[in-house]
Amino acid sequence: MSYLLYSYGADIHVLIQNVNLIYLPIVVILSIFQYMLSAWRWYFIASNTNFKIAYSDAIKFYYISGFLNNILPTGILGDIYRTINIKVNDEKGNFLKSLQSVIFERLSGQVSLVVTFIMSLALLFLLNKKYEALLYTLALIIIILSLIKLVFRYYNKNNYINNFKFFFSGKLFYKHFFLSLIIVVTYITTYIICALALDLDIDIVSFFVFAPLVLFSMTLPVSIGGWGVRETAALAVSFLLGLSVSASVTVAIVYGLTNLLCSTPGMYFLVNKNPS
Repeated sequence: MSYLLYSYGADIHVLIQNVNLIYLPIVVILSIFQYMLSAWRWYFIASNTNFKIAYSDAIKFYYISGFLNNILPTGILGDIYRTINIKVNDEKGNFLKSLQSVIFERLSGQVSLVVTFIMSLALLFLLNKKYEALLYTLALIIIILSLIKLVFRYYNKNNYINNFKFFFSGKLFYKHFFLSLIIVVTYITTYIICALALDLDIDIVSFFVFAPLVLFSMTLPVSIGGWGVRETAALAVSFLLGLSVSASVTVAIVYGLTNLLCSTPGMYFLVNKNPS
């Protein structure tokens, strides 16, 4: 991060000064919708086991988790916090079951992020008449689906592995998968809005392809709130987005700031965290 600011700090400063705050209310509203859906996904996954949580608690602790992930190292301490503190079945819950629901909820989002990337990449190749590359992408999709099918056919007595198969196959999987797709679209849309707020000329399809790479980098537990990792990823994909390095990194910085701002209700819920 220090290198990026040293190398491109002057350009980044100019771009941030020109950010159009008229887009901020749109981002805030989109973020509220995003948190509501994400909390519902967690509630939905938990409710399909004997791990019962209240939706109102899911909202509160999801906000707390988002806030803590933005200000603490690794980006996963907020998830550990909600795993330990969420009220379960009107009593103290089982840590492993709680952890399972959080892992499955996060994994659902990551699966949708990967699918969005691959499908958007295929669309990009199609629109640009890169038919050979499109065929390779479709072949990759077929190979991945075949491998997944083989994995799910493998019999195992472990309850947690069987629970994984239960949640990530059949009708139950499609219910939370499509919900996660909507959530992923809100993340990418927010990223696009951050670019528009900087008055950048962007290719929407390219953003749907390469923004997931930047967003995925934020999930790596190696920084505070994704800072540094996100901006480095933005630098790496800058030419793919058709942006200068400074512009791409600035979009990532603005996204990080809005992400932190939109998670601040978690600070209130952290202080007033008594479950329903």
